[in-house]
Amino acid sequence: VKAGLPLIIFSIGASYVVKNAIEGKQKEADASKKFVSKSERQARLEKEQEDMLSKINKIRKTDFNNTKRIERPEEILERRKMERERRNKWYRRAWRAVTFQN
Repeated sequence: VKAGLPLIIFSIGASYVVKNAIEGKQKEADASKKFVSKSERQARLEKEQEDMLSKINKIRKTDFNNTKRIERPEEILERRKMERERRNKWYRRAWRAVTFQN
């Protein structure tokens, strides 16, 4: 008992000191490598999720119509041609007036 009790107390104290030293060293290494704990990471993820949900809700509040008809390529080409013709009418009239082609 005289030799056993001090040995047990010493080994328990030594294991406590070693555990704290390793834990502190690990925290310092994580801080230097910019690792974050799970709770901080979880808080950041929750904040990002809330931000994304607020953006989605903002989009949903606007009039979002997903039933819009998809134009065929021929229709797109025809629409662009008509837009081009409407835009060029003014230029053609002006050129004819300048060159006296009327």
